[in-house]
Amino acid sequence: MTYQNRIIKGRWIAGAAVMAVLAGACGGGGSSGGGGSSGGGGGGSASGGQTVEIDVAGSGFAFAQSTATATAGHVVIKSMNPQSTGHDIAIKGNGVDEKGDIVQDGGVSTIDIADLKAGTYTFYCSVPGHEAAGMKGTLTVS
Repeated sequence: MTYQNRIIKGRWIAGAAVMAVLAGACGGGGSSGGGGSSGGGGGGSASGGQTVEIDVAGSGFAFAQSTATATAGHVVIKSMNPQSTGHDIAIKGNGVDEKGDIVQDGGVSTIDIADLKAGTYTFYCSVPGHEAAGMKGTLTVS
């Protein structure tokens, strides 16, 4: 191997090592735990609250599920919208009236409630006409 080839090879190896270190530092990929999308149950979130996932259905004015459950306390409700039509997640009942951002194309609408009390709540899409079209369900908090 010539001197110049050794320099080129050395630089390539050094560059690859730097890229590997940077990729590790950025923490690429991986997924965090969270509630199940079909049961609406929750898992822990980084802030110590329970996360409940209530995703928008693949089409139409509907959520993927019409019921969900949570445990009283700090609750984060997330709703991923795969549609190009804008939707959000909102919750009302027992003195609570909260709305997440309207999102589309894979965006996630989020509501963070510091102290959700036991009871029955309605989750719905607050975009005008969507709740009336059937885009709602029941969240039971125990």
